[in-house]
Amino acid sequence: MVHIEAMSESDIHDRRANAVAGGIVAPGVCLWGRYEVVDPLGEGVLGRLWVCRDLQDDGAPVVLRWLPPDVRRSRALLAVLHENIRKLADSTHPNVAPVRQMVYAGNEVFLLGDYAPGVPLSEWAEGLEAERGGRRPSLGELLPVLEQAADALDYVHARDAAHGNLTPANVFVDGDGAVRVTDFGLAFGRHTSVRRAEDASGGGAEAEALATAFRAPEQRAGSGADSAADQYSLAALACWTMTGHATPADADWAAWPPNARAAFRRALHPKPGKRFVSCFDFVRALRGERVGGRRKGSAEARRKAQRFAGIAAGVVALVALGAGAVLGIARALNGRSIVEAVTAERPEAAETPVTYAARNTQPVKPLVAETPLPTEGKPWVASTVPMQFVWVFEMQMWIGRFEVTNEEYLEMNPNHESGRFVSPKGSMAVSLEGKNHPVVGVNFAEAYRYARWLTEREREAGKLPEGWAYRLPSAAEAEAYIRAGTDAEYPWGDELPPVRGNYADDTLAAVFSDMPVIEGYRDGAICTAEVQESGENAWGLFGANGNVWETASRGPGDSHFGGWFGGAWDDWQPSRLRADARYGFRGDAHGMVNGFRLVLAPVAAPHE
Repeated sequence: MVHIEAMSESDIHDRRANAVAGGIVAPGVCLWGRYEVVDPLGEGVLGRLWVCRDLQDDGAPVVLRWLPPDVRRSRALLAVLHENIRKLADSTHPNVAPVRQMVYAGNEVFLLGDYAPGVPLSEWAEGLEAERGGRRPSLGELLPVLEQAADALDYVHARDAAHGNLTPANVFVDGDGAVRVTDFGLAFGRHTSVRRAEDASGGGAEAEALATAFRAPEQRAGSGADSAADQYSLAALACWTMTGHATPADADWAAWPPNARAAFRRALHPKPGKRFVSCFDFVRALRGERVGGRRKGSAEARRKAQRFAGIAAGVVALVALGAGAVLGIARALNGRSIVEAVTAERPEAAETPVTYAARNTQPVKPLVAETPLPTEGKPWVASTVPMQFVWVFEMQMWIGRFEVTNEEYLEMNPNHESGRFVSPKGSMAVSLEGKNHPVVGVNFAEAYRYARWLTEREREAGKLPEGWAYRLPSAAEAEAYIRAGTDAEYPWGDELPPVRGNYADDTLAAVFSDMPVIEGYRDGAICTAEVQESGENAWGLFGANGNVWETASRGPGDSHFGGWFGGAWDDWQPSRLRADARYGFRGDAHGMVNGFRLVLAPVAAPHE
């Protein structure tokens, strides 16, 4: 640990600004008023790392990673990272140290995750080797480590995730022998200090060569990571720890017991389908247990077969229905989103009855301003953009009927792009650019700026009296209009599945079959829905449940970030569907689920 000198508030502010703006974090800096930087942990392909103290969690250590420019500038890479983080962000397992969230700070992007105490497996093995006069760890000494690592991997695989880059540098062993696996879903990240990184892999080209040695043959050929590939990496890691070589072919393993040789042969088989069913089965076989069972075909093989079947089915459909009918079905399916490179797997038949969200089958009648200026009790429509506002008697203010759309946001910032959602497997993309779809990829500061812009334009047009302003809702106001007068667990009641709202549903699964969804629920939108089709609540507000997470201020008219509310199109966990749910990302998030709506209310505080 380093000594942290006391700094004035202005010094801290200046250092914090410099750190975030330049991607330079130094000991003593307090980021975002919460994470105090303590010590550097080194640098990997996915950027620099530091250990920080979480001042809101009794100083608990966390790991901060700064992503380099080539990563943070790629929407596709950030989308994949976001998906990988999302799968494990809420996980709790004694042997897993996951990344918890992605933090956007200006032009910089950071990852925050659990800290793994102890030393990397490479350093642990070298310590034992030094104690024993040059003898590397035996199988018996390594088995307790392998058992915990295998349990961590199987836990992650059960959540439709994979590690993808298991090496001695991201398996940590503490003084009590407890193991924690880090860097799930991060291609080449190493949670380690500079010295440890050099010890583990030599750095540079040597580090890459060693990392490649731990990857399964199918990964080297370009396939994605899955449970079979992680099992291969675990076996290669075990072999390296005991012999200094990643495969038995390069090691002298004649003295190993027959059961161990057989276990390694199977776990390191070049064909994924020949490996063990689980990582822990590999450990059981190393212990001498008889392990049966056969793996299903590899995920890549299944995807190829399903793609072939999909192509064949598409040809038959074209012949039987004609191109026009097929295009009609596609339009009905995607809810006017543009789907590119359609290679989706055929969804399996639902085993439970499908619940359909309450959607509007008829066009939504637009509101009309009945008075020249906003008048309490009457609907209102802005003149700068045709943004509709509902008077909510219970809150004595106007609430935006819809989330702010791409078309409305482009009036202020014509260069903004909501972009596309790219399949986690990289085979498909869905456009989020529809003019009537909610704008996404905007953070709190940009949404706050839009509210000020609209206020100024409306005042210039003589459409807004003094003392009134368009602004973001406060955190309390956002939860109030999401609940719409109820105190139930969810915005629609106390039972699941939802009865309205755009969440992760069967329509999403039909296109992205590898994404988790609410089983048996269908709202008709793949990703974002057009705002008028996003579900109407009891107060006449659309999209207040699902579609996109809406940002809010800390208090009415406040310029400080207050949270993200309401759920989004990719949410399926009950905890994220609750009426009081808050999205864990910070106000600087530019994600594909981050949007906003405005309210019109008396100015209750200086509108900074």
